[in-house]
Amino acid sequence: MHRKSIAIILLGVVALSSAACRKDAQISTTMAEIHAVTDEIVNKVNASPTVVGVDEAQKYWDSKKADLKSRWDNIKGARGFQVSDDAKKKWSEDYTRDFTAIKMLTVKHMGVTIRDAAFKSKLDKLVKEWEETFPLK
Repeated sequence: MHRKSIAIILLGVVALSSAACRKDAQISTTMAEIHAVTDEIVNKVNASPTVVGVDEAQKYWDSKKADLKSRWDNIKGARGFQVSDDAKKKWSEDYTRDFTAIKMLTVKHMGVTIRDAAFKSKLDKLVKEWEETFPLK
């Protein structure tokens, strides 16, 4: 009887370990995709800090947003034993990097936003949508 209990406990530990690895990989993949999309948005705006450039970035964002939102919601719910401490730390660093990159668009192009109300409005909308898609709450 004692051996059966040990075997059951060991199987439980292995199952929990396996679940944590799956969530770590899922988080890593999702964060890499969010980073790639964020980079592309930033690059499009920086390459053409005009209404046309922001429109291109917005169009690209619109094509990716729903899928990334779904993936974000899925990993955001992963907690505790499902995620390793290393994955949590990397997730936090990745999020901070992308959040900063998006927010810096408004700082970097402040001169344009002062002169062009349409650019400001469109850029503000794009940044706000990114923030609303990936809330920490």
